[in-house]
Amino acid sequence: MVLARIKDYLSRDKDGRRRAVLRIFLDGGPYETKDIDEKLREQNFDVKNKGTPAMVGLMGSKTGILSVDVTGDHNMYSIKEKYKRLVKVALEETA
Repeated sequence: MVLARIKDYLSRDKDGRRRAVLRIFLDGGPYETKDIDEKLREQNFDVKNKGTPAMVGLMGSKTGILSVDVTGDHNMYSIKEKYKRLVKVALEETA
């Protein structure tokens, strides 16, 4: 069920940005959205104000794969450990 939700989320990825964000999360984390913005800019994505927080929020609510730590000054996002393998599978199967 979670795998299907991730694949469905990726099916609407028009410019590769969603895939890039998932790969960023797989490579490390947790991240603030500003960290994700920087990594997307390094990959030559056009990053707009509030676009990344909205995308990360939607990703979390639609797929249920993100963990959010709200104990500090800024929300820190990461992929829940139990879903990392499924994210890798979804990225491979939707390439």
